[in-house]
Amino acid sequence: MLSGAGYAVRTIASRYALSLGGWMPNSIGNAQALWSLLFMVVAWGFCFALWELHVMGGGDSKTLMGLVALFPNTEFVVFIAAAVLVLSVPLLLLKLRRKDKGSIQRTLRGRFRRGAFFPTQKELEEQGRPYAWTFCLPGVVYLWCLW
Repeated sequence: MLSGAGYAVRTIASRYALSLGGWMPNSIGNAQALWSLLFMVVAWGFCFALWELHVMGGGDSKTLMGLVALFPNTEFVVFIAAAVLVLSVPLLLLKLRRKDKGSIQRTLRGRFRRGAFFPTQKELEEQGRPYAWTFCLPGVVYLWCLW
């Protein structure tokens, strides 16, 4: 496993022409590549945290990590966040349209009293839905129209 990690670091360093002798990149152009790499690692950590908190399933998290690896910049992350919001709010409203407001409020109040802000693994497995398409569709639109 460590040899694989070493290979990955050497490959990334050679692709972005980073100096392995120090922490500074070889040129200004490579500084942007280094910041993109750092941004990607931070975004991956955020996706991993969402998975650990059971907010997202493993496949959804890996899909989002792959998209951020393809487009490691803040413009893409803002675009994907806005697009996921636009796609997810109607889905949430469709899911909640059959429930009365009182039961929704009781459920939320009960969760906050218990301190259960995030779903459990069991809830995610039983009630969770794969929403990777809400990441992939904006990714395709970004690729076709904005990149």
